[in-house]
Amino acid sequence: MTIAVAAKYPWGDLKRLLPSGTSISEAIILASDSRFSRRLPPSYVPISNSGTKLFKLGRDVAAVYAGISKISELCLDELRWKLSKQKNPNSTKSRKIAQDTLKTTYRHHIALERLRPDEAPLYILIGVCNKLGKAELYQFSHNNDFSPLLTTGLKAIGHPETTNTFYRLIQDELHKNVEEQLNLRQKYPQIPLEHWDPMPIKAEHIAMLISSALSRIIESGSDPTVGGKIQCAVITSKGIVLPKISYSTDPTNKGPGWTRVTTKPEELVTVTGISGTFGFYSLSD
Repeated sequence: MTIAVAAKYPWGDLKRLLPSGTSISEAIILASDSRFSRRLPPSYVPISNSGTKLFKLGRDVAAVYAGISKISELCLDELRWKLSKQKNPNSTKSRKIAQDTLKTTYRHHIALERLRPDEAPLYILIGVCNKLGKAELYQFSHNNDFSPLLTTGLKAIGHPETTNTFYRLIQDELHKNVEEQLNLRQKYPQIPLEHWDPMPIKAEHIAMLISSALSRIIESGSDPTVGGKIQCAVITSKGIVLPKISYSTDPTNKGPGWTRVTTKPEELVTVTGISGTFGFYSLSD
């Protein structure tokens, strides 16, 4: 297993910032760690901290997975090819293609490998955002024949203890950030609400909070299946952006400097040799 995260922005506490009747461009945030591991009962053994978990499937669609690496990559590579062959694509057709492709490819390869489904778990989170700023997020899983499940908020896949820790960390930070913005508005009541930014906490800031929470889990060493640097993508109406995220423990910047949280393209590999998201985009500053 690993930890794979996806979020449809905005959700939850963030919506408290939106004035009534206001709409903003939506976005999708995808993130994961970079560890490949092998199950050797009673636990897991790390193999690599440079495994690709995040894949571009189109100009405005990407996926992150948790589960058996080789078969996951083959499924996503086949799906990427099938989606590229669509004529007049739409959400309904794309979801149908995704389910059929993932189900068929998965069944084929677990048969070749002589594996049972419980020996080859596969969970995929796929997000898309069109040019109008409308986003959709779906979860696909081996245990329901990859039927697409619509996700409207935040979803994390991994060991229960790890995902529970992640939810606690991100919800605490999100609540704190939202309260700071609401308190700021209360401090200056003379400023009309319509003059405030309707969403001062941007999707890129949420990507930073998610990456920070994942980094804290990795640094704790609490889950042997989670490690390496963070892979993160933000999908907006303009396409896919891969933020470069670093942190410093010294607010004066006089200490040891900044530590990079997100991975570099050249640091990542795949089991099958196919390209991931990082093979197609440069990291943004």
